[in-house]
Amino acid sequence: MKTTKYFLTAILCLTVLVSCSDDDGNIGEPNEEEVITDVTLTFVNDADATDIVELKSVDADGDDGPLVPNKTVTGDFSVGATYTATLDVYNSIEDEDITVEITDEEPDEHFFIYAINGLDMTFARSANDVVRADGNKLGYETTWTANAAGTGDITIQLFHESESVNDDNELGTQTGGSTDINISFTDVEIQ
Repeated sequence: MKTTKYFLTAILCLTVLVSCSDDDGNIGEPNEEEVITDVTLTFVNDADATDIVELKSVDADGDDGPLVPNKTVTGDFSVGATYTATLDVYNSIEDEDITVEITDEEPDEHFFIYAINGLDMTFARSANDVVRADGNKLGYETTWTANAAGTGDITIQLFHESESVNDDNELGTQTGGSTDINISFTDVEIQ
């Protein structure tokens, strides 16, 4: 009778352990970072919806692959115009919209930082931007004003699980964490 009792207890324990494991059978392994293949920053002129500037990077095999990203700049900014910009982040390998994960599911784990070099532009995180639990704006929706004609660069960075973030200087600062996106677009023009 004792043998049967111990045997049933062992089966019950195994059943509990198996039912609590994840679908992949990888107990205790950390989540892998998302593969990001496509990043598009689309600027729409607030006064003229037909005036659109698009910065797009396509890295067919993701950041760790051997292929070099194809970066394009379509359109030019108009002097004096104000643009609202939004980001689209995508994984074409797995046909997955990463934007939803960043903005809706895990905004507190992400933070966008921008850099403007050689361009006379004013930047702000939009009033409609996603606000993280710490009060900082994510940087998903931004506002850009093209002040004077010129050519320069715009850099987009996305950080994951930063130790701290700060949107006080608008472009953003952060410490720690890992870099999910670091893309510079050259030859951006204001005309």
